[in-house]
Amino acid sequence: MRQSPFDGEGAATCHDQAVGSGYFQRVWWHHDCPEDPVVLWSHVVDGWEVRKVDEFAEGRLAWADDEHETETTGLGQVPVPPPDEIAADPQFTVALVDAEAFEQVWRRARGDV
Repeated sequence: MRQSPFDGEGAATCHDQAVGSGYFQRVWWHHDCPEDPVVLWSHVVDGWEVRKVDEFAEGRLAWADDEHETETTGLGQVPVPPPDEIAADPQFTVALVDAEAFEQVWRRARGDV
């Protein structure tokens, strides 16, 4: 499994939006490795992931929070780089999303739909 932008280094094209102490983002990870997620959803507070959902090419969703993780998905061990820093790397496309967009994928990943 390769390193995601939330595992330390990393970076790809974000809109110039202000990022406060808490925000939600969707990062498309452009690669051909089937065991790695292709979309990385994160709820970030004060620079740290507090919830995340990894979306895989075949449609599988894996989620993590401070009480749950999977073999493939856990919260980052270092602060999340700012969206514009992630967006500086062409392997990533970044979009800030609203809470409702994140909550929809969060509920689907947890089976709360």
